[in-house]
Amino acid sequence: MGAHGRGGIDRLTDLIIDEIDQRGELGVKAARLVTRGQKNICWGMVVFARALVQFGVAAGRGKIDLIHIQLAWRGSAYRKLIIAAVARSLGIPYVVHLHAGQFDQFWASCGTYLRRRINQLFAESAAIIVLGGYGARVILDRLPTLRDKITILPNASTSASQPSRCRSNSEPARITFLGRIDPDKGVPQLVDALGKLACRADWTATIAGSGQVQQTRDQAQRLGIGERIDFPGWLDPSETAALLQQTDILALPSFIETLPMAIIEAFAHGVAVVATPVGAIPEVVAHERNGLLVPAGHVEALASALNLLLENGALRRRLGDAARRDHAERYDINTYITRLVAIWRGAARC
Repeated sequence: MGAHGRGGIDRLTDLIIDEIDQRGELGVKAARLVTRGQKNICWGMVVFARALVQFGVAAGRGKIDLIHIQLAWRGSAYRKLIIAAVARSLGIPYVVHLHAGQFDQFWASCGTYLRRRINQLFAESAAIIVLGGYGARVILDRLPTLRDKITILPNASTSASQPSRCRSNSEPARITFLGRIDPDKGVPQLVDALGKLACRADWTATIAGSGQVQQTRDQAQRLGIGERIDFPGWLDPSETAALLQQTDILALPSFIETLPMAIIEAFAHGVAVVATPVGAIPEVVAHERNGLLVPAGHVEALASALNLLLENGALRRRLGDAARRDHAERYDINTYITRLVAIWRGAARC
């Protein structure tokens, strides 16, 4: 993983490392092996080659008991297949942690040789972690004998250090999007939905992330809402927390997801969520209990859900309060780390 990178997996990895460093009572040391360069393909190859050398040196010194492989698709899969092969050759057990919402399609599109290597990656792992039942089905549909290896461990985040704002009735509600700004995340549909709410004066929006920023800004201008949408770019964890403290509604109308960190972080801040039932999201967001679900790509439904939450402050607060309680019970990082370390200890004995 890239240290302090911009993806949800990077953010979760940083959080895991930081929390383990602070919890000496666990008796576990974890270090990040950076396998992906952030600049270009050539630099990425240099970074990966360096990672293999670091891995080999640490293994030769007997400093590695277990490898935790954060697995996504495409380039991530190719790199992790090599890491897993090296680990097997050195007799080091590994855990596979599947993240990518596109992995099912990627796996199906691979040629025979690559599919066999992916099958081997999972079959010879000491344990497999998935973010929800969706991820488990992706694996079990192809490798049903691996059921006993799979543990469902949803993403987690720290609890909010400060309460969310108490908005006055005269103050506009803030609608926030967090994530990569591209069509897979449903950003064009979100802007279209906001355009349908242009006649309402009681909202502003923030679309935070990197990607197709200028295209999205231009779309908002064409719809006459450009002045009401802020584009701050990518935000680090502290900036994200500060934004969520000022947010009333998180909108994440993605076409492809597994379990976005943005939803978990919004739950921690008691923010009402509007999302789509893709990946493991419907296992976390229960419609009309702790959030609202709308069909992916359905602009009218998205606009209607946002309009409902703007109209009904009591509903918005009820959904946010339920989300905050769910976070405390199910998605807090302390509980997550305890479960993760238990998986590691079991895998290291294999």
